[in-house]
Amino acid sequence: MRRGRAIVAAFLVAACGCTVRPKVSDTGYAGTWARGNDRVRSTISIVRDGDGYRFRWSKASHDGKFAVRCDRDGVCKETLNGKLVARHRFSTSVDPATGRLRVAAAESRLLPEKVEIRYVDELTVEDGGRVLRSTTIERDGTALAEGSRPTRTFDKVADAVADLPGPPR
Repeated sequence: MRRGRAIVAAFLVAACGCTVRPKVSDTGYAGTWARGNDRVRSTISIVRDGDGYRFRWSKASHDGKFAVRCDRDGVCKETLNGKLVARHRFSTSVDPATGRLRVAAAESRLLPEKVEIRYVDELTVEDGGRVLRSTTIERDGTALAEGSRPTRTFDKVADAVADLPGPPR
């Protein structure tokens, strides 16, 4: 009987075109966060590690031609059509003044030309722990003005992460 109700509920959700938000709780920064569209999806995994955090990012196109894959230490390779086009490295710190998590990124773009880019994003958790806002506050050592800071939002998809960032435990 319960199975029948679950099937009917799933059918009704599908028929109305509704989306069901996953049941997640406010675990602060820790968890799995995602954003994307029908062409590309970006996922962030964050775990608490002592007084700090470990961060890992992945991004991939649905056709498999573009991908960013990071290892457990936040070192990433970006590929396009199987060719390495960039390397990324992420590290985290907590701002003592605000308590917000900051993610420092170093990007070494290899193609179409060699370029080094460094930036710092500040993360905030909003909407009862269901949204992660990432705002770029610094680029190549220069602080960005309040009105010119790029911002991205990620929806929480799970309280935990399937493959923990950081050294194997």
